[in-house]
Amino acid sequence: MMKWLSKTWTLDKRLDQDTILISSDAAFQIRLMNDKRWPWIIVVPVIHDLVDIDDYQKGGLSALAILLHNISGTLKDMGLCTSTNVGTLGNVVQQMHWHVVGRNEGDPNWPAPIWGFEKAIPYGKGEAEAFISNFKKAYRGSFF
Repeated sequence: MMKWLSKTWTLDKRLDQDTILISSDAAFQIRLMNDKRWPWIIVVPVIHDLVDIDDYQKGGLSALAILLHNISGTLKDMGLCTSTNVGTLGNVVQQMHWHVVGRNEGDPNWPAPIWGFEKAIPYGKGEAEAFISNFKKAYRGSFF
């Protein structure tokens, strides 16, 4: 049985290492992938032992869907992309997390997938903070 909103939840070490916290609440962490080639947001449900989408309790996906919808729209509203790729992979990091990646025709590796494409280019001094501040101001929902 799932432990919803467990107090024993911890973030996977690789997600912690590769991302920067934007914000969190009792249900989700929103994180910025530390790769400035794409506007790339990671959403991690705060649920102990959540691995696959079918591990969610029935009816538990609506808040996640709304959050992903709002993040996708916000990246477009900010003028950072013309489309988004929203998905989840569990091959390296098993902890359930969702990627919302802004894409533009002609971006690095367009139109192929971004996963595993060359080496990440980390944000420089102040760049991640500026992105996060602008993202929070433009956000379509009430998360922040």
